[in-house]
Amino acid sequence: MSSPETFIFSDFHYDPQARLLKLSYGFDDGSEFVEEIRFEGAKADLTREEQQVLDSLFRQFHLAAGISYYKAWCPARMEVRTGPLSQPEADFFKKFYLMGLGEFAVENNLDLRERINFPVTADKAPVAANLKLPEMNAVPVGGGKDSIVSIEALRHGGRPQRLLAVNPGRPILEVMERSDIPDPILMRRKLDSRLFDLNDKGAMNGHVPITGILSFVMAAGSILYGYDHIVMSNEQSANEGNMIWNGLEINHQYSKSLEFERDFTSYLQTHIIKGLTYFSLLRPLSETGIACLFSRSSQYFDVFKSCNRNFHIDEGVRQYGWCCDCPKCRFVYLALAPFIGKEKLVEIFGRNMLDDAPQEAGFRELTGLQGHKPFECVGEIAECRLIIKSLSLQPDWQQSRLVPKLAAEIDEPGLEAKALEKEALRMSPNHQLPPAYKELLDDFTGA
Repeated sequence: MSSPETFIFSDFHYDPQARLLKLSYGFDDGSEFVEEIRFEGAKADLTREEQQVLDSLFRQFHLAAGISYYKAWCPARMEVRTGPLSQPEADFFKKFYLMGLGEFAVENNLDLRERINFPVTADKAPVAANLKLPEMNAVPVGGGKDSIVSIEALRHGGRPQRLLAVNPGRPILEVMERSDIPDPILMRRKLDSRLFDLNDKGAMNGHVPITGILSFVMAAGSILYGYDHIVMSNEQSANEGNMIWNGLEINHQYSKSLEFERDFTSYLQTHIIKGLTYFSLLRPLSETGIACLFSRSSQYFDVFKSCNRNFHIDEGVRQYGWCCDCPKCRFVYLALAPFIGKEKLVEIFGRNMLDDAPQEAGFRELTGLQGHKPFECVGEIAECRLIIKSLSLQPDWQQSRLVPKLAAEIDEPGLEAKALEKEALRMSPNHQLPPAYKELLDDFTGA
């Protein structure tokens, strides 16, 4: 099967009455793709200024979402038919594609630095509109512990919020229902099935920066649903890469990192819309700190899920629950172990993963005792080592076979329960929270 030489950003069209956005792409071999996004319950009557800003946001989203189709062949030429592209726009999206496809490049043994070429055809970059948006916090919900902590922190601080999800499955809907916050924002994204046909015929496939892609969708939602803050739930642990490859740091969580958050915020407020604020409320915290805070919200214990099998792109193969045999399950189990206790944690997961010999290799990767940090949304190696060492001091966990075995190979000291909680909730100054939200987080954590 011969590879095409050019990827084409063909067109996009939004029907406000149907609340449906269509994004069109293609390759120069005649292949065509149409992706659809449906904005359920979005307002249909837009002012002229709102429509102009929305068109600008959709144009940027069109460029971002194209990464899912571009990766099938990764040709060295790109053609943008939706209007001239300025140098700042080309620079932003080159970095987004290069870093967002880092893991994909490793898995497919590609050097993308010379392949990603957004054509610069405009002399001037677009200038952000100064559009006033309603005061509201939109909180993207993923079904796991992190967004739950954000929900409860905003509730504690008395901040108005609407929960938001793209393609919500059972865990997300159950978390939303359990939160008792009304009127969620639901969006439905449907990739073109012809992309999967290409994959079956030998086209490349792999990880894409999904959080970054959906950040553009959520930015468009600010016009369609009315909110001025997008409150993400990404932690400082997302800043840590997995490995160095071809001179680049490869980070599975690149589009959850502070680096992307800053790039996206600057790009948004310089070239698209000034009145929209995007930040992660949990950025000052580690995964361990978030696990500590989540342990105080027992009302969610039976509905939260982080295992990726709950969120598979093919709904037909999704599995509800915890598989207890993947990096996500291992890490969440480990992070919660010091704060929830063994009996309750076994009840949640269905087994004691730290007493399960076949899990040893996976826990070794999490703690840096072999291989590299898994290509997954997991915490830092240092915090995993600290947790294992600290669990070895807790009578409740000392009899779980993997705890003493791995702890014996870790030189750093562990911490007693109270000291571990204090360390977990120690905040990093490396964030971009608005001052009022930092005060809110401090109050919620008891800092």
